[in-house]
Amino acid sequence: MTAYDSTLSALRGHLCELEAALALWASRDDTKAQSEVRQGANDAMDAVDAALRELHGIRGQLVGEIRASDDATAVRAAELLARVRQLRQKEGR
Repeated sequence: MTAYDSTLSALRGHLCELEAALALWASRDDTKAQSEVRQGANDAMDAVDAALRELHGIRGQLVGEIRASDDATAVRAAELLARVRQLRQKEGR
């Protein structure tokens, strides 16, 4: 289980909604009124918007995690360089 599981599950749900709504929209007959088909187009737009919100949330979380990971890497590198410098000083280099 990851920190992304619930968000990915929600995203999958929005994509399933989008798939169904687009299928309904694709079945339209422009020669007659079909309010349920037009509602399908609205539902498709809502699903796209919801999916984009989920993706934006994932992106924001990932950016924060990447920064924290990069900071931790920089700390480890600085510690390693400090140890190398200390060893060189002890060896008289």
